[in-house]
Amino acid sequence: MELKERIIEEASRLFFQKGIKSMTMSDIASHIGISKRTLYEVFKDKEELLEACMEKSFKDTGIEMKKLVSDSENVIDAMMRIYAKHLNDRHKLNKSVIHDLRKYHPRLFQNIENKQKEDSNVFIPLFEKGIEQGLLRNDINSEILMWLLKAQFRMLMEDDFFPTDKFSISKFFEAIILNFTRGIATPEGNRLIDEIIDKLKETSN
Repeated sequence: MELKERIIEEASRLFFQKGIKSMTMSDIASHIGISKRTLYEVFKDKEELLEACMEKSFKDTGIEMKKLVSDSENVIDAMMRIYAKHLNDRHKLNKSVIHDLRKYHPRLFQNIENKQKEDSNVFIPLFEKGIEQGLLRNDINSEILMWLLKAQFRMLMEDDFFPTDKFSISKFFEAIILNFTRGIATPEGNRLIDEIIDKLKETSN
């Protein structure tokens, strides 16, 4: 692995686990085992390094999302896999990351917002395919549903929005998944949802 790739790999992990503001270039260089001078020879500042980390994250997520959809037996299965991935990603992310991006790196935060809008379009053909398969209701508007889904995922990133002292984020996530998916599914789609939930329960026992 080239030095630049290794720096991005390690810095991404540190930023997402520890938070952005708390990690200095010195911290990152020390963790990787290189001098701060060498780090600055590759990336001129923390903003440039953070941007490279975000670009890698979006690229990796895009590849994984496409694989999840292609490996799924049907649309319901694909949606549940995507939801599970979002929940897993949320658990791995330090809750200060979004706050740090918005406050200290507004340009990057806006880039992320724009990228998320583009990536959300993957759901439109997914919803339309579900209608064709008879698993999603044919009276739904795929574009409106995409925006509603995006809004719910975005709310999950805002810890201050939820009473997390009373309920865990995963409980809210589970409620969103079940209510949203069941609400747009046909009876056959809901039957598949029940099967998936039963399998998950068996796996966890």
